[in-house]
Amino acid sequence: MNKREALYTVLGASSLAFAFFWLPVPRLFDVACYLLILLFVPMTVAPSNADLRKDPVILLGFAFFLFVVFSIIWHRLTLPDHFPPTTSDRRFLRVLYFVAIAYAISRSSQLTAWRLLWVAFAGLLVYLVVQFNPTEWRNAWQGERVDFGIHNAQHTGIVFATCALALTAFAPRLFIWTRRRWGSAAPLGVILWALAWLFSFWGVFVSQTRAVWLGLCVTLLVLPALLGTAYLLRGRPLLSLRKPLLATIAAGALLVLLASCFDIPELVSERLESEKVTWESLRQAATHEEHDLSSFEIRVASWSAAAGWIMEKPFMGWGGRGSRPLIRNSDLFSDAFKKQFNHLHNSYLQTLVEIGLIGAMFIVALITLVGRATIKAYQQKQMPLDVFLFAWTFFVFWLVVSCFESYIIYPTGTYVIGLVGGFFYSFCLRHRERLA
Repeated sequence: MNKREALYTVLGASSLAFAFFWLPVPRLFDVACYLLILLFVPMTVAPSNADLRKDPVILLGFAFFLFVVFSIIWHRLTLPDHFPPTTSDRRFLRVLYFVAIAYAISRSSQLTAWRLLWVAFAGLLVYLVVQFNPTEWRNAWQGERVDFGIHNAQHTGIVFATCALALTAFAPRLFIWTRRRWGSAAPLGVILWALAWLFSFWGVFVSQTRAVWLGLCVTLLVLPALLGTAYLLRGRPLLSLRKPLLATIAAGALLVLLASCFDIPELVSERLESEKVTWESLRQAATHEEHDLSSFEIRVASWSAAAGWIMEKPFMGWGGRGSRPLIRNSDLFSDAFKKQFNHLHNSYLQTLVEIGLIGAMFIVALITLVGRATIKAYQQKQMPLDVFLFAWTFFVFWLVVSCFESYIIYPTGTYVIGLVGGFFYSFCLRHRERLA
């Protein structure tokens, strides 16, 4: 094994640690994040790796890094005195972890995209076993809202919803794989998939996060359009539609079973009716006339204030964690609000407030490059249909849920974007390397 292969092997091991340890051992997850940076960044600038510097995503990542460095300096020189000196702008660079993970998958002999997902799911199961709390699980079985210690219920819902999307998208592949590998024991594989699928959707329901439910509903609505787009890009898939159809029917039957066993319709109904909002209450929240706010009204109040802060510093923003002193020193919010909240409950507004339009445009450009690469890889048959659909359904889901929480600044966003982005971008790299 030469030095290059050894480096990619270690990078692959760091990627697996990233996937597994986020919940079970957060400190080891942090170590994995540092290793991804310390290993991959020097590799990209090494003279022997000129091919890496041809990737526009990597070039854009370097430009974004330089912007963040300039942003930190700019904010230290220009912000008011009551803003503490910080380098927290760098948090937004976490969206680039997926690049290192994707290259680890594409060039390490020890790591595959599918292994990464299995290791991540194993990490979730290990965490739930280690952190087992009988009272919380009993409450969940009785239909109460729980978060299993994953920051809060909004973040728990994201984790389980991502699992549900993946298990749904890859169900036909899993059925084929178990039949080939397990032979007569294939039904056991189907049972395991069904249990994992039911468990994921059960987690979505007991986390009782309405934004997650909305995101999944929107994803379901746009799925026909995504299927039509896939057909236009590459024509009718060669695989038989019988297995996906059977998988869909089975998933529907399992969902009905889950709903009937846990009285899901009543649970959803109670959660949706748990707070009443009117146009007048939303107006009062937006104008900060009312301080006794519901969950959604809290978000409206935050978004309304954020609009004014963005207009004050539209291009460079207020710096990393800038929303904290802005909220703390604002007359728009009550003392109770200031004690409980220090972010804006919206990833887009959080980005604009902290790193401004310029920083946000880097992220938009990154999304555009990866989206184009995904389409090209699918057109060139380097990306399977199920991976293509999973990538875009997750993207639509993430667009929706990011409207209601600042996931981009939390480890949840770091992890999910790094994991899912690294998974499907690795297929894009196959396309680039084939053309090289």
